[in-house]
Amino acid sequence: MSSARKCTVFTFTLTDKPGQLLSLSNRLRTADITLRSFWATSNDDGTSTLRCIAERDPQFRDFSHSAELQVTEEQAILIISHENAGGFLRILEKLASAEINIGDIHAVTLKDQQGWVVWTDEEQLDLLIDLID
Repeated sequence: MSSARKCTVFTFTLTDKPGQLLSLSNRLRTADITLRSFWATSNDDGTSTLRCIAERDPQFRDFSHSAELQVTEEQAILIISHENAGGFLRILEKLASAEINIGDIHAVTLKDQQGWVVWTDEEQLDLLIDLID
């Protein structure tokens, strides 16, 4: 069985140098911020682009403002599945049958759970949730 919900993905950049991620992580811990998902990409210009999904959006917004991070926000769908085999394929079949185009997708499997963050046109987010739930 799979569940889906809208989520806010926060995107920001930091200088790409050793210790930056540790410093950010310590600041998040001090502010009692819990992240549901986090990923980073190194850029050619000496920066890293970081994206995250916070447990509590308002708390992360307050943190990013006080930390003077230049954050952008976008809506995506967070999908969690407890299916062991074929869950990813079933989600893709549902999207294709509804003619929903995926802009980006990030996926991970941990133990007996699979999770995906899916970006599509914002007007299709509610339809995507209805198809999965």
